[in-house]
Amino acid sequence: MSIKVQHVGKAYKYYPSKWNRVIEKLLPGDKPRHSKKWVLKDINFSIEPGEAVGIVGVNGAGKSTLLKLLTGTTQPTKGSIEIQGRVAALLELGMGFHPDFTGRQNVYMSGLMMGLSREEIERLMPEIEAFADIGDYIEEPVRIYSSGMQMRLAFAVATASRPDILIVDEALSVGDSRFQAKCYARIADFKKQGTTLLLVSHSAGDIVKHCDRAIFLKNGDICMDGTARDVTNRYLDELFGKTDKNSTPKRNGNLVSQRRKPDVAR
Repeated sequence: MSIKVQHVGKAYKYYPSKWNRVIEKLLPGDKPRHSKKWVLKDINFSIEPGEAVGIVGVNGAGKSTLLKLLTGTTQPTKGSIEIQGRVAALLELGMGFHPDFTGRQNVYMSGLMMGLSREEIERLMPEIEAFADIGDYIEEPVRIYSSGMQMRLAFAVATASRPDILIVDEALSVGDSRFQAKCYARIADFKKQGTTLLLVSHSAGDIVKHCDRAIFLKNGDICMDGTARDVTNRYLDELFGKTDKNSTPKRNGNLVSQRRKPDVAR
């Protein structure tokens, strides 16, 4: 098992005004001055080694929050997450890059944050430069890079050493088609070697082409979990109003209970 998610929920505190936040800080024993907004509710799934899973859903469905939980960027309010193996993630364009550092300096900084030694980074540097293919810009500060150049370098660094789990959140959407094909070719090679892939994309075609399975998130819940084609068809039908949006969602081809837990923690 590469990833196991059990009864995971994520809630954020909502304060009606900044003064409520201040009062709650000053009077910790007083009644709470906030309510909770649940972004994810009782999420359950597991992913096997080498499996490629797509995540679909409209903006605000909870996709990015789920990926941040899986990478440890934030912690769940409830439930548990088990990760086995080294994770490489591209969640936000240029995430982890310092704008005033050169591309080369950022490669070293990102590599060290990934757990690579300086010697390993030096050994991988020629491959990173060749894959990113940004030429002399590797010696320029990242702040002058286009979004496409940032993505090229970020992907090259994240995949310079094959990870056990690769998580990609829309980052490839900013690249040109030739470089996207190059990235997906590397991902396909990693899959053959046993890397687990978790891909968020608004492109149903990319999900079907590169994933064995997909999960449809809707309003913080798993609406459907099944084959990539079945799930993306359901997602597109709902997106364009071709199905009853109040119909009972499915998981692995079966109906999912409509019972909902309270939106506010007791």
